[in-house]
Amino acid sequence: MNFLYPLFLIAALAIAIPIIIHLFNFRKYKKVFFPDIRFLKEIQEQTQKSSQLKHLLILASRILAIASLVFAFAQPFFSKDKEKMDQGPKAISMYLDNSYSMGIENKSLSLLDIAKAKAKQIIESSGSNDQFQILTNDFAYNENRFLSKNEALQQLSTIQLSSKSKKAETILEKQKQLLNTEPGMKKQLIYISDFQKSSFPANLRLTDSMKKFFVSVNATSTNNLSIDTAYFETPSLQLNEPNPLIVKIKNNGTEEMNTSLTLMVNNQLKSVVNTTVKAGELKSEPISFTTANAGIQKIQLFVNDYPVNFDDTFYIAGKVNSNYSVLVLNENNANAFLSSVFKPGTQFRVDNHNVQSVNPELLKNYSLVILNGANTIPAPLSLALNEYINGGGSMMIFPPQNGTIAGLNGFLSKTAGINFVRIDTAKAFVTNYNKSHEVFRDIFVKTPENIDLPIVYKHYLLSNSALSSQQKLFSFSNGDIFLSASKVGSGKMYLCTSAAEITWSNFPKSYWFLPILYKMAFVNSSNNINAMTLGKNATIYIDNTKISDKTIYHIGGSGWDAIPEQRAVGNRMMINANNAVQQAGLYGIYLPDSKDSVFTGINYDRIESTLNYWNFSDLKNTTQLKNAEWLDDKIDVAAGINELQHGMPLWKVCIILALLFLLIEILLIRFMK
Repeated sequence: MNFLYPLFLIAALAIAIPIIIHLFNFRKYKKVFFPDIRFLKEIQEQTQKSSQLKHLLILASRILAIASLVFAFAQPFFSKDKEKMDQGPKAISMYLDNSYSMGIENKSLSLLDIAKAKAKQIIESSGSNDQFQILTNDFAYNENRFLSKNEALQQLSTIQLSSKSKKAETILEKQKQLLNTEPGMKKQLIYISDFQKSSFPANLRLTDSMKKFFVSVNATSTNNLSIDTAYFETPSLQLNEPNPLIVKIKNNGTEEMNTSLTLMVNNQLKSVVNTTVKAGELKSEPISFTTANAGIQKIQLFVNDYPVNFDDTFYIAGKVNSNYSVLVLNENNANAFLSSVFKPGTQFRVDNHNVQSVNPELLKNYSLVILNGANTIPAPLSLALNEYINGGGSMMIFPPQNGTIAGLNGFLSKTAGINFVRIDTAKAFVTNYNKSHEVFRDIFVKTPENIDLPIVYKHYLLSNSALSSQQKLFSFSNGDIFLSASKVGSGKMYLCTSAAEITWSNFPKSYWFLPILYKMAFVNSSNNINAMTLGKNATIYIDNTKISDKTIYHIGGSGWDAIPEQRAVGNRMMINANNAVQQAGLYGIYLPDSKDSVFTGINYDRIESTLNYWNFSDLKNTTQLKNAEWLDDKIDVAAGINELQHGMPLWKVCIILALLFLLIEILLIRFMK
């Protein structure tokens, strides 16, 4: 047994008071002489013995009452681990889960309100000299400080639900780092959460000696329907044509659910689809819209679901271009097949220029540059092409027919680490194509069983450097490349080993030619379709249109404006919205002195959508957390932490005993003769 305040035991000296009173009787006696007292002698002896026993019992009850009262103030306790309780003030790091799953109500109170009430109990029951640091998923700057009790209670009252969520490993590591900034104080870590399986891994391992308390709020698994993600089947939105959209709806519950999927474009209702999603199913639901107006398309998709609704809406922003500009750089005359692909009347505008005389400043105006049969590339154009592709442009290269490749190889070697070697005149058949590459994705609604791949009559052989990122798109049975793609900076370079002539292959006349070139122009079309997820891939690359380094990009929507993290990458600007945006929605990215905006949809992370929770008995058996105590919702959290930390308190027992002994004293005085 140990004492919380052992100095109070000095007060046990008060036991001497009843003893002194008992030993020194200050009452004066008057002698009365009787003629003969020999008959009373036996009665007198018996009365003295009874009186002495009564006084001794009263003395014992008084001593025990005072001792019990002294012990109550010293606060004795039994420690389960037989170790003395840590003395002195404590530094307490308390994590409070404020993710969106904590917004679920339990008996008219949200889980966050219940968690805040538990945190308040812990703070109020702590020592007056203890210091508190309250951490949430926001990881805000003001959460790094240690506070007094009153300051901690005030900060606790301001905590609201947050769109951000963190993994348990990240949170615990942050708490340990903050506690280590308080040397000389006893350290304690408290983690209050609903303990979703998605954010608290079962194999979590911590071996430090820091005391940890894991406190659960009463969360129960519930059905929840969410839009997991959505994407367009094509890499670009088309004008006056259907734009097919695939929406993935997930049933996170255990019951089949019916819902309606609604599509809104620029605040106009475009389509409603009724669907049924089986328990645990991730269902792909097609939906589409057609627009007759070019420009920004602000797209909202939503389903009807209750009580969890943060994941019921998905935002996408797209842009419909009236036309895409393609630049064909020819060594001699324009190529008939390329001209027929991008013929007038389609969504493309094509310009043919001679490679030797084109103005390099024009490149930035095109979504695709085709280098057709170029023997040599002027130095200014070579530099401009290198900047264009590194900055996010797309380029397609067809080699020259005459075998003069030294000038072209100089450009290819510097840009992508690739060289043409020599011409192979043996007839060859393309036998493989990279189905997973974005150029081929969604070309066919249904892939033909006997698909016709290009036949090649002659082609160049290639050599690659170790740094080349070349991917095979079309290849022969021996592994040689017919069509390839290389990532260069933020852009893509496509390379065909045959000239764009039917004397070299049937590729220009095949059904592959047109859709592949279209996809090449679409794939890197700047900011055509944008959707981001807070906390994950909340980064977008846009064309850098800044005139001066002093101007800064802003992000805003619905009367709200902020400055996001931004960094120039080539001739593009990387925008990270994570720290600037807190709410899902549709946002514009713009320069204050420009009328043009790039719009993007920003969505909440769906990690909180699956409402499956841990049972503490399972966590105790699976996690490897040293010095961890688990307090479920049935336990009074303040008393539970106090008992686990201090041992079993006995001060209440001492108070009861003191009152009991005082009652015994009263009964002895009144009734014992």
